[in-house]
Formats: sequence, structure tokens, C-alpha cells
Amino acid sequence: MQARLIIAGLVVLAFMGLGLVAYHYKLAARDAEADTVQAKAETRQTKADLKVAEDVNAANQATIGRLQAQAASDAKLTAQLAEQIAASNQAFIDTNAAVAALKDANADVSHFLAQPVPADLRKLYDPAAGAAGGR
Repeated sequence: MQARLIIAGLVVLAFMGLGLVAYHYKLAARDAEADTVQAKAETRQTKADLKVAEDVNAANQATIGRLQAQAASDAKLTAQLAEQIAASNQAFIDTNAAVAALKDANADVSHFLAQPVPADLRKLYDPAAGAAGGR
């Protein structure tokens, strides 16, 4: 009788052991499934983040292209303005040289240029000098 109780106890212990092992594997399977779901969610999030990063990069590239085009246009306009200023300066130098040569060559021109500038005309070109009473 006692041997039967021991055997029955051992059988019960064996089934309990098998039950614990099965329960352990069930928990491990549930954790693995949860990890799989989490990994898939992270993968989706990573793909979404990658798509956003690619979109931002494309927008940045477009902006850089526009800025480079604007810089090239600005450089072209600056070069054209520099040419116009140089041409204006040269025309001014040429005109001053022609007036000086004419002043030296023609007494009437020399006499005309020696006349004082009228106060009203001086106010147009130099408001500070006109307000101070003129020179």
C-alpha cells in the first residue's frame, strides 16, 4: 500500500513537472509572440521614420537647388551692375576730361564755368549747403 502511495505521489509529481515545463514553454511562446509584435511595430515605425527622412532630404535638396540658382542669378546681376557702374564711371571721367579740355581751349566756356551756381539750383543738388546759406 505504501509503495502505491509513493508511486502515485511520483506520478503526480511527474505530471506536475510536465505541467510546469509546459507552462514555462507557454509563457516563453507568449513572450516571443509579444517580442515579434513589438519588432514588427518598430520596423513599421522605422520605415515611417525613413520615409519622413527621405521626404525631408528631398525638400532640402530642392531648397539647396533653389538657393544655388538664386546665388548664380545674384552673381550674374552683381557682375552686370559692376559693369554698368564701371561704364558710368568711365563716362563721368570722359565727360570731366572733355569739360576740362573745353574749358582750357575756349574762353567763353571757361568764363561760364567760373560763374557761381544760383542758390535755388544749389539747393537741388546739396540741400545742406542750400539750408546753410550756400557757399
